[in-house]
Amino acid sequence: MESLNDYKMMDNRSVVEQAHEIQIIVREFKLLKCDLPDKYVAGRIIAKLPPAWRNFATSLKHKRQEILVEQLIASLDVEEKARAKDTTEKAADFPSNGNMVQRNFRGNGKNKGEKSTDNKPAQTITFKKKKKHGRDSTVLMGNKSHAAVRGVGTVDLKFTSGKIVRLRNVMHVPSMNKNLVSGSL
Repeated sequence: MESLNDYKMMDNRSVVEQAHEIQIIVREFKLLKCDLPDKYVAGRIIAKLPPAWRNFATSLKHKRQEILVEQLIASLDVEEKARAKDTTEKAADFPSNGNMVQRNFRGNGKNKGEKSTDNKPAQTITFKKKKKHGRDSTVLMGNKSHAAVRGVGTVDLKFTSGKIVRLRNVMHVPSMNKNLVSGSL
């Protein structure tokens, strides 16, 4: 029983393979005349899911129906394949990038500091080498909606210390209200 309690799933390995390893441990108990109920084993697998799978584990726990080990492993397999596909697509679309929205304040003599309505980056050293992007380029937002990318360029971030960090492949997304910098590791 100790081997089952001490088993720890890791993020860097296939969750389905690790669930199969737990099944092997349970089969060893069965050979020792210690038969564990299928629902108990499924619950142990869910409880041992790695940290990156916490939301998935929570959704399984909140379901009102009982889940058997075979059903659980099938669900884990589907989820694992979907996560792998999402990761592959994300890496293929934008290997290393950042996103930027810049709301410009321009004075025209009448109302100094009035907010510009065109949402285009100013022609300054802030946003360089702007290339127009096709109409099909979008960014997937956190709320599952898509925002159009209007251009790609380079941005120099100037820190108060005087250090300048250059970001490449920065996307101009006018519909975003805030500056957002993100990238893959």
